[in-house]
Amino acid sequence: MASNAPQKLETQIKQDGSGVITIESRFLEPSNGIVPLLYLGIMADKVKLSTDGQEQQNTIGPFQMASKSTMDGNQIQTDWSATVKDDAIQGHWVQRLSDDGKHMTWEITESSTHGQQGQATLNFVKK
Repeated sequence: MASNAPQKLETQIKQDGSGVITIESRFLEPSNGIVPLLYLGIMADKVKLSTDGQEQQNTIGPFQMASKSTMDGNQIQTDWSATVKDDAIQGHWVQRLSDDGKHMTWEITESSTHGQQGQATLNFVKK
C-alpha cells in the first residue's frame, strides 16, 4: 500500500430509486492533515453521483467537485473535475463490483494543469 493511501478506508455505496448513488466513507485522517489530490473525492465523508450522465456537484472540504457518471451492470465510470489553488484537476474513476458482490476495485486516475499525475487501484472486501 502506498504511504499516502487512505488508511482504514471503509466505504458504503447506496443507490436510491432515482439512480443517485451515495458513497459514504470513513478513514483515518492523514497525520499532516493533507489529502493527496489523487484521493480527492475518495477521502470524503459523503459524495453523490448521478448515474444518468448529468453533472453532479459535491463540496469536499473547501473544494467544489463536478462529476458525471454512468453505470453499466456492476461498473460505474466517473469523470470529475475540481479547482484546487488555481490548479484545474481532472480525474477518472472506475468502480467494479465482482459478480459475487464481495469484492470491489476502484481504479483512480488523476491529472492537473501543473503536471501532477497519479494512478491507484483500491481493493475492497465486503464485511
